[in-house]
Amino acid sequence: MSIMQIRKLTIDDSSAFRELRIEMCGKHPEAFGQTPDEVAEMADEKFAEWMTPKETFPENFVLGAFDGDRLLGSVAFRREDSIKEKHRGWIWSVYTRPEARGRGISRQLMLKLIEEARRMEGLEILNLVVALTQTGARTLYTSLGFFTTGLILHEYKLPDGRYIDHEEMMMWL
Repeated sequence: MSIMQIRKLTIDDSSAFRELRIEMCGKHPEAFGQTPDEVAEMADEKFAEWMTPKETFPENFVLGAFDGDRLLGSVAFRREDSIKEKHRGWIWSVYTRPEARGRGISRQLMLKLIEEARRMEGLEILNLVVALTQTGARTLYTSLGFFTTGLILHEYKLPDGRYIDHEEMMMWL
């Protein structure tokens, strides 16, 4: 068995991240804002953009957990760029493949992201949004120090007509 490695994704990881993103959006449509088809149709440049630091957003990144060459999970970070919001950052795309669950991968990814965020000058708050149906994720976030700041009713409307409510959470850094 390989030792799991957590690292920032690079442009070379675009295909693996696209494959993972298609999977997460398909298996958990209540938790992610895109359909698998929307992800599949996205331009390669969009995926590269998420993994390439930019002059305007140098602190944005995606972390991946790897077992050998296989991407098992991800978590992404986006910092607000407006003067009034630069003290906040957003966590998105938290996912671990079903066959890798129960190994603490999402916890390790979140801890690494929090560690990175704490080194960022002026960053005070981490925010995330989680579907109310995602009890495991909500338990993880609470155990890491996140707390509820509000509810977003009918955040998503699924193709079958069901509405999904989300909880907004934050933690102080």
